[in-house]
Amino acid sequence: MSQFLDSGTSSPLGKFLEDPHFQDWVLRSDQSLEDFWQDWISKNPDSYSDIREARRILLDINWQAYRLDESDIQGIWKNIQNDIQPKTPALVKDLMVKRFWQRGIAVCFLLLSSVAFYLFLLEKPQQNTYRTGFGETLTIVLPDSSKVILNANSLLIHHSDFVSREIREVWIEGEAFFDVHHLKTNQPFKVYPASGIEVEVLGTQFNVYQRNHQTRVLLSEGNVTMSFSEISGQSKILMKPGDLVEYDQRKIQKKRVNPVSYVSWTKKVLQLESTSLLEMVRIAEENYGIKIQIGPNVDLNQSASGSMPLSDGDSFMKLTAMIFHIQIDYRDSTYYIN
Repeated sequence: MSQFLDSGTSSPLGKFLEDPHFQDWVLRSDQSLEDFWQDWISKNPDSYSDIREARRILLDINWQAYRLDESDIQGIWKNIQNDIQPKTPALVKDLMVKRFWQRGIAVCFLLLSSVAFYLFLLEKPQQNTYRTGFGETLTIVLPDSSKVILNANSLLIHHSDFVSREIREVWIEGEAFFDVHHLKTNQPFKVYPASGIEVEVLGTQFNVYQRNHQTRVLLSEGNVTMSFSEISGQSKILMKPGDLVEYDQRKIQKKRVNPVSYVSWTKKVLQLESTSLLEMVRIAEENYGIKIQIGPNVDLNQSASGSMPLSDGDSFMKLTAMIFHIQIDYRDSTYYIN
């Protein structure tokens, strides 16, 4: 079990960042870790915002490459113990000794942190990182002239030497629409939306969504190959325009859809096609950071079709109330659906 759960030190975000068990979950492909943290999140929903931010930080700096091994840690600790041996007479008071060792432990922690950060600065590949806040979108032109539209509350990372690499690679958390430029050198373009998942293209248009352990890829134009290294028997899926592939809990579903419904957000419009109220709540929470309370008699499965403009969170909630013919009240920084 993760050590930080019972720890009284550091902030909630700091506990996640310092915890090796959490680091392994973010940076490694391990189903037991996946199951543990999904269960923990379901039992501690108030910690989700800290977990999401900790994941972003770890994915950005890739701690895995710079973790000290056991021999490094033992060596540093031994040196610190030698440096902080009490040099006062034997009759020194117990309280002073206790305080001395407390300071020594603090010095140990700071030194370990400093060494890890120093190694990070030395070894970390240069990266370009793009983030959007709640309610924001961002258009990015990559060094190969490919265009990416990053949806709200999302993250995109690529290496600074993006074009000179054998494979053009980007990492995404959240949602983004890609218009990939085909190069004469035929360099593959790969998107990594989650651990164990890879989307490979040459020149095409597609939408990638990745949040809360769910990955969704919609192909608008061209050809895409999705690879799943964690699943045996179905390692690759070839997609054609209009295909939607969803991956959740190691389960894959492929179906035909209207691409417009999944990419309309790039034009500041939400296209509804039998869209449920539950889906609207999800969009409000993920894209606008809105806190919502659901009344006991609310039918979250009710659906609606049509279109609505996308602007700010308050307008989104008001239009949702009109479209679904429900009452939504706002008080104490929370929207209440009744």
